[in-house]
Amino acid sequence: MRCKLPVSWCQWRFLKTNPGILNLDFSSYRIVATRNLYSETKKWSDKEKYYVLSMFPYPSGKLHMGHVRVYTLSDCMARYHRLKGKQVIHPMGWDAFGLPAENAAIERGEMPDKWTKSNIESMRKQLEELHCSFDWDRELSTCDPSYYKWSQFIFLKMYEAGLVYQREGLVNWDPIDQTVLANEQIDDQGHSWRSGAKVEKKYLRQWYIKTTAYSKSLSDGLKELNPEYWRDIISLQRNWIGKCTGTRLDFELKNGDETMTDHLSVFTDHPEALYGVSHIALSPDHRFNDPKYYTSTDTSQGQNKSADRLLTIEAVHPITGDVIPIIISNSQKEDEIIEAYLGIPSLSQHDLECAQKFGFTFKEVIDSDSNLINSEQFSGLNKNQAFQDVCNYAKEKGFGGQLTSAKLKDWLISRQRYWGTPIPMIHCPKCQIVPVPHEELPVKLPKLESLTKKGLSPLTQATAWLNVKCPKCGGDATRETDTMDTFVDSSWYFLRYLDHSNCSLPFDREVANQLMPVDLYIGGKEHATLHMFFARFFNHFLCDAGYLSHREPFTNLLVQGMVLGQSYRVKETGQYLKPEEIGFSNPKSPVEKSTGKPLIKEWEKMSKSKYNGEIIDEYGVSATRMTIVYNVAPKSDRRWSNTEFRGVLNWKGRIWSLVTMVLKNYNKVDTAYQDIDEWNRKIKEVRNIHLAEINYNFETTFMISVAITAMQQLTEYLRSVPKEVAVNSDIFLQTLAEVIIMISPISPSFANELWEGYRNTITSCSTCNMNQLVQEQTWPELDEDCNMILNVKCNNKMVFDTTVPYSILNTLSKDEAQQISQRHPVYKKYFDVHTVKSVHLTVKTDYKATIDYHIPTIEEEVIKKLNKKRKKK
Repeated sequence: MRCKLPVSWCQWRFLKTNPGILNLDFSSYRIVATRNLYSETKKWSDKEKYYVLSMFPYPSGKLHMGHVRVYTLSDCMARYHRLKGKQVIHPMGWDAFGLPAENAAIERGEMPDKWTKSNIESMRKQLEELHCSFDWDRELSTCDPSYYKWSQFIFLKMYEAGLVYQREGLVNWDPIDQTVLANEQIDDQGHSWRSGAKVEKKYLRQWYIKTTAYSKSLSDGLKELNPEYWRDIISLQRNWIGKCTGTRLDFELKNGDETMTDHLSVFTDHPEALYGVSHIALSPDHRFNDPKYYTSTDTSQGQNKSADRLLTIEAVHPITGDVIPIIISNSQKEDEIIEAYLGIPSLSQHDLECAQKFGFTFKEVIDSDSNLINSEQFSGLNKNQAFQDVCNYAKEKGFGGQLTSAKLKDWLISRQRYWGTPIPMIHCPKCQIVPVPHEELPVKLPKLESLTKKGLSPLTQATAWLNVKCPKCGGDATRETDTMDTFVDSSWYFLRYLDHSNCSLPFDREVANQLMPVDLYIGGKEHATLHMFFARFFNHFLCDAGYLSHREPFTNLLVQGMVLGQSYRVKETGQYLKPEEIGFSNPKSPVEKSTGKPLIKEWEKMSKSKYNGEIIDEYGVSATRMTIVYNVAPKSDRRWSNTEFRGVLNWKGRIWSLVTMVLKNYNKVDTAYQDIDEWNRKIKEVRNIHLAEINYNFETTFMISVAITAMQQLTEYLRSVPKEVAVNSDIFLQTLAEVIIMISPISPSFANELWEGYRNTITSCSTCNMNQLVQEQTWPELDEDCNMILNVKCNNKMVFDTTVPYSILNTLSKDEAQQISQRHPVYKKYFDVHTVKSVHLTVKTDYKATIDYHIPTIEEEVIKKLNKKRKKK
């Protein structure tokens, strides 16, 4: 039987049908290789859990190589931990709401649900063909009412907790997509990153979630994370949150005798001086900088636009009830500009001059000893204590008080589009804003006859859906027509996976507490700031609301670099060219074949539109999976080249030939071999050294590329073993079986084929069950009597290495490590002539230890002598 498989470079091979000789056809074992093991893992509740989560994709319809990299790595980790005997949670779903689907539906003249469903089916098939062992029983889609019902439920819980509000805001408006954009969705030239339109500024009444209330909680939570895994992400999160040095206080507003529905949130570093506020200053781009709010006595705007301006709007002091004047201030320092701040003459010369200029009254609230005066119940307290007490009072009375930073803003979640989660609010002329009762959730998206980009929100067309009765008074009312930012849906999906069929709650608390936090979260660098911030915010809130006991949702985070492909485009027009359209007569200066025009050669994100994404079709799944995780660290960008396949394919060919050699010669070679015991000892030693390396990189660093290198080295060593030893050594046969098992997380189909041939001939193995499939085996373990590596360094430079018994490695003390290293002959030659200043020991569990001796350098000795001379003088 002839079958084209990428086992070695551009080579055909024969799958022989006689018993025991790799007789399993590729097509017949594909199902076995991709079978869903969730039904088994579901029964293993007594096993240690391992939750490996890859960021779920937007269902565009086609996997790109970035997807292949993320999902191959997550599948490798899931398969590895299954082999380790753990209860593995490895789900998949779809981040299905959003503008791309809505715009695509408009272009095609169909509704986005149909287009999205078709794309999901296509991508699910592609993931199965990639041999990913996802728990498809847990599959979810954010556009399914059974999912977004609970997004609405959590939103209402936040509203009940005082974390959701509506106000007018200056927003980034995309005139083409007719929706609000976040700052991150706008390029440096002020254009929408999706539509390319020049972004406009516009005031709209918007819904916000008060993420600033959790600034300190989210900042403190970063201390719980392992810096080895989170590294740059901690810095990104801290930078996004800012330094939590103050608080936001909410002020009610009046315009003359009228109480306004809006409130004003003001950041201050000095809540303790709240009784000394003379005015509130707003920045020139604030929404209240509007002629309708200018005082009739203010004539300065016509003559001097840079002058401070008094408004008719006044704030109400949240404790005393006194009115506080509000001004538009043009005199803030550029590096201090914030949207609104409290004018406190006791603390600022600038504020004092402003108060005197406008004739504002104020109190001195801090005496020369930094104690509060004229501050009612807070008088007599020192500044630090008063800071805490005023914040606590504000939290108790509901007008702010949570520690936050000046830079962090609340989360604007309103989107003027159809394809998103409906905001479950009702507007009543009598009762104002009324939340939809929980029992009426979900508020489903109505069916529309057609979609256009015209108008503020497509949902205004659905009059039957729009017009409802007020749940509070029973009068005529209307639904909210904005939908939620898709970040809302993607901020808690990892919890719904755990209990996706629950009809009573978003998830069961007991289930979540048992299976959370996520042990390993894998995704692209581009999601390391906003998505991580919002997901952590949701988790912190749900913990405070009593739905969870784990405050931080993710234990380990692995952010992956992009997969870059080499693209060629015409310098003159920017048109991308196919490989066959490029002339390489001068490799350093490629040109367009048909015209001779010069080309621009770049490394860009791989996509089929740039003619650099046809990889799986050409090389197959097995080779693609192995190559995508090969020889590059996951966090680094990968410059993809087809030459990358050569190393992987050559290795596969060597394994294939090694297994074939063993199966052809098993029981056919003379068993009498003089040095077999010595070979067994060497094989065992090499096996343990490489197994420790492989384990460490799967378990701790997630550097599968390094694990593959160790597998390649082990393969090469086994190939060096004489044929007579190989077929007669139980240690060799066991080690070769374990190599196949260790390959299976990376390339399950290739490992399955090798295994089926191997177990049909080698029917006995001390560490394997030859009656089971390769994915049902147990991951190899280190021998208890083996030796592990002890690196010996001097001033952090490698000197030599020795060994330490595995049985004492994990509990190795500094004294024991010194004694072992001092027995090595190199130690005396290197260290006896020096004075050891200090010793540092590092132990990596089940892997190796490093002892570092610090001896004074020549520079240190010179400085020491100079210091002695100075002291004598």
